[in-house]
Amino acid sequence: MRNLAVILLLALLLGACVTLGHIQQTQPIRVLHFSGSHDIVAKCVHQRLGGKLQNEFGDRFVIYDSAKAHEREGLTHYAVTVGRVSEGKGFAEWRIMRPARQAGPATTARPLSRAMVDQYWRPVQDCAAKAEGPL
Repeated sequence: MRNLAVILLLALLLGACVTLGHIQQTQPIRVLHFSGSHDIVAKCVHQRLGGKLQNEFGDRFVIYDSAKAHEREGLTHYAVTVGRVSEGKGFAEWRIMRPARQAGPATTARPLSRAMVDQYWRPVQDCAAKAEGPL
């Protein structure tokens, strides 16, 4: 009986873990197209946001991490994908996982705060603008 309880507890803990795959299955909440090197933009975003960096075939980079400290502001995890569309053209997409809704008829999902958009999306915009250089 005790072993069963331990197995159930482990299963719950493993089920509660959010992976990059989970985040990537959500729809992007922001998309940006830019001119310039996607490599440079990805490195800049990683420097500004921190987190983990995953290189996908050299054409795409994903910067992601947990943001559970920001649950009250509307997100628990984020992923920024920076990729190449063609030579000298790139894109960036921001995906998030939102906090679980609380039970009850009067509860609603927490909206994403403006501060979180500024903290996580503004660096992407700034990095893309730097990659494009002066006009």
